[in-house]
Amino acid sequence: MKIRFAITLLLAVLACACSTTDYRSHKKVTQGIDYSRYPGNEVYYEFTSDIPTDPSVLGEDVSASASEEVLGEDEDFTSENIASTYGNYGDVVVNVAAHKFKLGPSASRKEMTVFQKSLDKAYTVALKKYRPVGFTYAMSSVGAVNPLSDVEVRCMLSERSANDVGQSTCTLFFKTIASTYIELMKEAKQ
Repeated sequence: MKIRFAITLLLAVLACACSTTDYRSHKKVTQGIDYSRYPGNEVYYEFTSDIPTDPSVLGEDVSASASEEVLGEDEDFTSENIASTYGNYGDVVVNVAAHKFKLGPSASRKEMTVFQKSLDKAYTVALKKYRPVGFTYAMSSVGAVNPLSDVEVRCMLSERSANDVGQSTCTLFFKTIASTYIELMKEAKQ
């Protein structure tokens, strides 16, 4: 009886030692995706021609309506030639400056809404004046007791643009935020 138990135990240990618990080696790939077609260093989208200046479908004379278009506020990245701006999107974005705004110890949704409006206006003003490439901002609440009491805003631009107009853009951005916030809070209290 002891020999039978010992042999059974030995066979069980040998069976466990020969098996593997890594089931990934037995998984079959059924998707059929060929990753060799997607090398990492090639450009997927390439602009080979410029945007046509006149419509080719109608053949009408549109010289009267070919005046310069007025850009909307949401058109941040516009260019005369799309192919020439292709390299700008690969630029590194760097943190140029940061500023902490104190909204008060009892700041609420109302103050935060006014602050967001002033932030949007300041972004538009700085963008229209300097036209920096890659201009964006990051906002985070850093208040200890009330998270909305202190708000930190970071001004970020592309590396090339930060060297050219970085400090002036961020200075205008922060000054406009402060002045617009004070102005909008006075209007809200009246």
